[in-house]
Amino acid sequence: MVYKTSFSQQNKDSTAYYVDIIEHVKSSDDLVKAYQFFQNDLKKELNKNNIKRIAYDLLHISIIEYKVGFYYESEVSVVKAIGLIDNEKKVDSYYLRLKAILYNRLGILYKEQRNTTKAIETYKTSFALAETARDSMTLYNNISNVLKEDKQFEKAEVELLKAHSLFDRVNDSTEKARVLDNLGFVKFKLNKAEGYLFMLEGLEIRRLLNNKYNLYASYNHLSNYYKEKKDYNTAKAFALEAFDIANTIKSAAYREDALKLRVNLNDYSVFEAYLRLSDSIKLARQTNLNKFASMKYDYSKSELKSQKEKTKKQQYQFIVVLLSIIGISLFFLLKNKHRKEKLLEIYTTETRISKKVHDEVANDVYQVMTKLQGDIIVKEDVLDDLEQIYTKTRDISKENSAIDVAHDFKELLTDLLLSYKSDQVNVMTKGLSIIEWEVLSDIKKTAVYRILQELMTNMKKHSEATIVVLVFIQKNKKIEISYKDNGVGSVLKKQNGLQNVENRIQSINGTITFDSEINQGFKAFFIV
Repeated sequence: MVYKTSFSQQNKDSTAYYVDIIEHVKSSDDLVKAYQFFQNDLKKELNKNNIKRIAYDLLHISIIEYKVGFYYESEVSVVKAIGLIDNEKKVDSYYLRLKAILYNRLGILYKEQRNTTKAIETYKTSFALAETARDSMTLYNNISNVLKEDKQFEKAEVELLKAHSLFDRVNDSTEKARVLDNLGFVKFKLNKAEGYLFMLEGLEIRRLLNNKYNLYASYNHLSNYYKEKKDYNTAKAFALEAFDIANTIKSAAYREDALKLRVNLNDYSVFEAYLRLSDSIKLARQTNLNKFASMKYDYSKSELKSQKEKTKKQQYQFIVVLLSIIGISLFFLLKNKHRKEKLLEIYTTETRISKKVHDEVANDVYQVMTKLQGDIIVKEDVLDDLEQIYTKTRDISKENSAIDVAHDFKELLTDLLLSYKSDQVNVMTKGLSIIEWEVLSDIKKTAVYRILQELMTNMKKHSEATIVVLVFIQKNKKIEISYKDNGVGSVLKKQNGLQNVENRIQSINGTITFDSEINQGFKAFFIV
């Protein structure tokens, strides 16, 4: 559901134009162009502090991110917009309407991630914001779609009957037809004879309205209905109607679905066309994903740059505090030599982590001590040295700390990857939230965590990358993970830190490949 307002005017530079191409994507560049438009508009409105328009732009940015497959980023955009509205002291009907639509977007996101409970809870929250019977009818229909996808047809029917009871108070024929078609399909799944009649009634309304996208849904449902009834001739007839509509719409996604419908009815004359189109769509999606990821980073970089000045003061304050703590510690360390000897004894018996900290940090600490002894005024380069010491120590500790993979592994991985996101590096993930991690043993989960940690650490230390994209795909009980960055690359050698990653993957009978050239970034692909 896209919110159209008086902001829009019908020309190529208007909001209405880009809202329309978001709703009806026809080329791989459509979403990229729309994203550029709404990001540029968002920048202008942020300068004006126009909260209504800012929230409106964030809504459409979220829709684009959802359609590209960046679910986490899409959720962040929605939540940010809701937060802006919640912080407003005076909330008018426009705000309430927009907030209802934002909650609807959250429901769609949770549905896509198969989080049935959270999706339904979110939709139910929207009822408090519903202004009309039509709004309530749409929400009942949305809840039924979540239940229908979860095969809970009886509960879906209950929600659709609630929507149907509002027909006398709603004049929107498009929404009525949608409810009738869905109610008919659910009744058909429950083996109720009247389901066919509801679907036909919905089809007749849609024919009168001549909305091609909605007509396609009716023909698809009726084709499946007759297939279940083993009336294959009628099923094929409706499948051909759906195919004709898909060709009229000129949408590759609809055409792929229509071809699949025919193939499932043993119409193998279109099988090769279906395979070609399916491959073409996958390639286009990947191309679009790459374009979008790069372009999204450009905007993220601009936003992070503007925030950098704001956080700079806090960063220096933190460094000063850290400097004071380290300075006091070093003072007492020098004053009490016996404490130093005791620490040296501990270092000799420590684990690999303690030895690594000593080897990498001791020389840096000594140099800083020398500078502090020889200079009354602490110069900026001393602050830089101390910041490097702090960062190095923190990273080593984090890299080797114990991890609990038995509970909420998805959140654990998300936190790990987000910890590498900074002003200089944008980390993006796709598919992580929908992986069923329980198919992996704790040993394999630990290996996945450590491999990703080592790849990310290697990126941070050596690659000079500004964009990192990780894609997670599940195929039955196997999980494929691809890593890609735009760093400086290198000539691959076993000595460059990747041997440890190979050892880890081999220990769990997995496979991994690396691909890197100088100035061409770094790629890794592994299967567990």
